Amino acid sequence: MRNTENYLIDTADQCVRLARAGRDMAAQLEAMSNSLMAKAVELDTSRQRDDGKQPDEVRKAARK
Repeated sequence: MRNTENYLIDTADQCVRLARAGRDMAAQLEAMSNSLMAKAVELDTSRQRDDGKQPDEVRKAARK
């Protein structure tokens, strides 16, 4: 009977560790998603701004 109790306790502990790891991973993935979205908005804004410039102005901006 001791083996069964130990198994259940170990399995419960493992479930808790996995659940915590999953929450941490989800938070990290959400942070990465936010960073990627911010970069996409930054690039889109820059591209829209550059679309209104003359070709020489675009080349100068690209050199900076």
